[in-house]
Amino acid sequence: MDNEVFQIAFPGMTIDEDATFTKLEKELKTAFLYKRLGFIRREAVTTPSYDLKEGGTNSARTVSKQTENIAIHNIDGEDRSKNTYDRVTLAVSWLKHPQQRIITERYMTDPEVSDLNVWLNLNLSERTYYRLKKEAMSELAFALRLEVIIE
Repeated sequence: MDNEVFQIAFPGMTIDEDATFTKLEKELKTAFLYKRLGFIRREAVTTPSYDLKEGGTNSARTVSKQTENIAIHNIDGEDRSKNTYDRVTLAVSWLKHPQQRIITERYMTDPEVSDLNVWLNLNLSERTYYRLKKEAMSELAFALRLEVIIE
């Protein structure tokens, strides 16, 4: 299926397959980490940090906006991680069964699993495994709108 999915969706445009798959793998890893660990919140340190401002005889000290930045990260980060997880799991559910199993076993179960482990587990030949994986990755990238277009 090489670039068929991409060429149908974007006639006349060239898709950078390597960059697209790299972007997709990052999204899959984010979804896996959210599934496995949930969102890891940042905590504020109890000792305030000060920034020294030069000028005048009364040098002013200001407290950093650490708590505000942490609160924004915790709220926005959790929403982004959950949204990524939901989008990825929905897109994976649209794949054909063998492709679903490949993506789920390779990216969504154990970070130490290699392609070799997956194709042996699924009793596939190496060639069939990589063909199905490439098709699945192409369809997922399209479904998640992660294509990288070469201009």
